[in-house]
Amino acid sequence: MQIFLDNIVFSIQQTGGVSVYWYELLTGMCHSGLSIKFLNARPASGNILEQKINYNPQHCIRESWIPDKYLRYLPMRYTLPRAAVFHGGYLRVSPQKDILNIMTVHDFAHERKLATRFPRGLANTYQKAYGIRRADGIICISDNTRKELLHFYPAIDPAKIKVIHHGIARDFYPLQYQQPVSCSLDMNLQEKFILYVGARSHYKNFSLAVETMALLPPEYRLVVVGGECWSSKELLVLAQTIPGRYRIFPTVSQADLNILYNHAFCLLYPSAYEGFGFPPGEAMKAGCPVVTTNLTSIPEVVGDAGLMTAAIAPQLFAEKICSLENTVYRAQQVARGLAQVQQFTWEKSVQETISFYKDCWNYKFSR
Repeated sequence: MQIFLDNIVFSIQQTGGVSVYWYELLTGMCHSGLSIKFLNARPASGNILEQKINYNPQHCIRESWIPDKYLRYLPMRYTLPRAAVFHGGYLRVSPQKDILNIMTVHDFAHERKLATRFPRGLANTYQKAYGIRRADGIICISDNTRKELLHFYPAIDPAKIKVIHHGIARDFYPLQYQQPVSCSLDMNLQEKFILYVGARSHYKNFSLAVETMALLPPEYRLVVVGGECWSSKELLVLAQTIPGRYRIFPTVSQADLNILYNHAFCLLYPSAYEGFGFPPGEAMKAGCPVVTTNLTSIPEVVGDAGLMTAAIAPQLFAEKICSLENTVYRAQQVARGLAQVQQFTWEKSVQETISFYKDCWNYKFSR
C-alpha cells in the first residue's frame, strides 16, 4: 500500500490547528514502516511546523507548477499508481478512480457562516462538498463534526466516516514547582492571571472574555497568547475596559506556553464553535482548569473536567472562574483534567488513521 500525503496545507497557514494535525500525522506516518511519499513539500517553508521536517530522506513530488494559492483549491493533478492511497492535508481529493481517496473534515464553520466571508468562504464550501462526495473514506476529528457532516450531506454513507480525535502534544505537562522555571516572557508568573489562547475573531468570542474580566476583582489579569494581528479597535477596547490589567504575547514557544498554562488561574475559552479545540486539551494536560462553553465538540474534549456554561455570557464565565477560588474544588478539576486528556494521544490518532486506510483499501480493492 503506497501512501501519498499532500502537504499543501503548510502553504495555507504559518501555523494553526490544521497544520498541527498534519504535522503530527505525517511525523507518525514516517515512523510507521509504510511506503510514504510527500506531495507539495516546501523545504524553505514559512510554516513553523514544516520548518521542523527533514525532507532529505523523503520521496517528495512536485505536483504542479501552478502557484500554491491557486492549486490549493483544485483537485489533485498528479497521476498516482493504481491502488495508491491519497490523503489530502486540506480538503483536496484526486479525480482518479483507481486510487483510494481519504479526506479529513475538521469543521463546518463556513457552512454555518461563522468563518471567512465571500469569496473564500464559498470556495471552501464548494471544495469541501466536492471532496466529501468523491472520498472513499472520510475522517472527522470529533463526533460533533461527524454529526454535522451527516446534517449537511445526508446522502453520504455513514460507513465511510470514521471519527478520529486529535492528540495533545507531549510539550504540555505539569511542572515541578520546587524547581526553578526558565520563562523567556517578561511577566510576573505569581500574578493571578486568566489565560486566553488562540484566534479572537468571529465565533471565538474574545470580546466576551474582555467583558468577563471587567466583572472580576481587579487582582485578576488577562494574558492573551497568539491569534491574528491586533487591530487598533481591539487594543482600544482592552485599554478602556480593563486598563492596566492585560498582557499580550503574539507569539510564544511551546515551552513558554506550557509555563503559562501551569501558572494560570485558569484558561478562559469562550468559543461558540470548534471542530476539536486544542487549547482546552493543552491546558488540562498542563494541569490548568478550563472555563468554557457546553457547545459543539468542546464537551468531547473536556469531559467532566471542564467548567462549562450553558450559555455564552460573561456573568456565567465570571461565576465559573470565581468558583475556582475554592482550592479543594480547583484541585479536583485539575485532577479530572489530567485524567480526561490521557485519551488524546497522537500515537493513537496515527494508528487509527492507518487502520482506517487499510479498512478502506481492503473494501475498495480486495473485493
